Amino acid sequence: MIKALILRRYWLLRNRFFVTLAVVIAVSIGLHFFLSAILQEIYSFSPNGIPFQTWLFSNTIFTFSSIILFIIIYRDLFDHQANVQFLKTLAISPNSKFKIVLSIVVSSVFECVLYGFISSLALLVLLPQFISFIHFLSFIGYLIIFLILLANIMIMLTILIQRVFIFLFLSTTFLFFVSAATAFLVDKDMSSSFLNTIIINNPLTMLVFDIRMLIFFGDYQSLWIIISIVISFFWFAINGFLLKRKLKQ
Repeated sequence: MIKALILRRYWLLRNRFFVTLAVVIAVSIGLHFFLSAILQEIYSFSPNGIPFQTWLFSNTIFTFSSIILFIIIYRDLFDHQANVQFLKTLAISPNSKFKIVLSIVVSSVFECVLYGFISSLALLVLLPQFISFIHFLSFIGYLIIFLILLANIMIMLTILIQRVFIFLFLSTTFLFFVSAATAFLVDKDMSSSFLNTIIINNPLTMLVFDIRMLIFFGDYQSLWIIISIVISFFWFAINGFLLKRKLKQ
């Protein structure tokens, strides 16, 4: 089923791939330099002598990929909920509901990582300081784990919510929360003690902080990766259960 969904994405993209590619590169680069221009006026430091635009690199790609993932999940799953035939197809599928959720997550993350990979390469060319090839591969690995976790959260929202307005409102609010709670745009040292507690103790933050520490300081915590993978696995099971209940209604 994973292969079928990936092939479906190929057929959807093949006639507009280069246009999509140009838009993805332009938007990601524009987002990065827009955020750099704003945040450089807020932050007066350059960690470990690292150029600020390079320091912001991982934040930009994670933020951009989160937005792209939301669009993909909405297009592929929530938008189809109004289509009764789509729900009937899922209901009669011989695959387990766990496998259906897994297939949707993997195919969505695959497309999103492709955009993130291309955006990263384009952005690195323009940055004043490169990162090593090993660190770049590690960055993509962290991005994959982050997006799998985020995709499970978004899929849960699509299963539980029926109304488009409520889904869009909650999803947008959640993306803002992710930006704050993962310190994408505001450093934890500038946050309140309450928000700081959330920032330090949520798995999305663990991944964002860890990849930044690995790239710029050569340090990482494997426990954070393990925790994120375990949480994702259980969330797969929860979403499979929720989808099964929904299709019985």
